[in-house]
Amino acid sequence: FAGFVDTGARLVGVEAEGGAVMAFGRVGVMHGFRSMVLQDEHGQVCEAHSIAAGLDYPGIGPEHAYLGDIGRARYVTVNDDEVVEAVVRLARTEGIFAALESAHALAWIIRAAGSGELPAGANVLMTLSGRGDKDVSALMEAR
Repeated sequence: FAGFVDTGARLVGVEAEGGAVMAFGRVGVMHGFRSMVLQDEHGQVCEAHSIAAGLDYPGIGPEHAYLGDIGRARYVTVNDDEVVEAVVRLARTEGIFAALESAHALAWIIRAAGSGELPAGANVLMTLSGRGDKDVSALMEAR
């Protein structure tokens, strides 16, 4: 988000529903930094879940925590089923096999476009990184 913070761009971060730190976390210290962390009632770090192994982390970087706190960025969640459907849809329509991590953003874009939250003709920029071939076993288990 750093390159777009000082622009008029709408910033939307997409989290895995089972590890939605911005939605369910509280301020805490983990790995030497203070940020938002998934915690239980005693302040102990809780496990996060996502179909994407790269998103199984119970914390969020300080920059994202700050952007959410000041209202500059909005953070939303998608579930594993939406992510799998986004991967399949992109593969079938464009021939691109997205990594599960990036597919979280794509899943939200598909949902937001379908609901009208993203109007027709809106300019959208998302990152599509990684390789989906590393996720074949997770996708097979999910389907």
